[in-house]
Amino acid sequence: MTIEEQERQAYASGDTALADALARVIDLENEACELRAAAAEAESEIEHLKRILSDALADDCWRERAAAAIE
Repeated sequence: MTIEEQERQAYASGDTALADALARVIDLENEACELRAAAAEAESEIEHLKRILSDALADDCWRERAAAAIE
């Protein structure tokens, strides 16, 4: 039985404490899924930025501009 089914069964049997706890578990699982997706997106963006930085550092013109900007 899924957690959602257990939650519905708990409400139907009048066990609101259990139903509320199961609802919280469902919320936490959904939040964990959203956080994993955000972490994967951030990782992808970091890899993209690393490629851009690597390309920029390999380009003498960009390197000179970056050095000038730092000074």
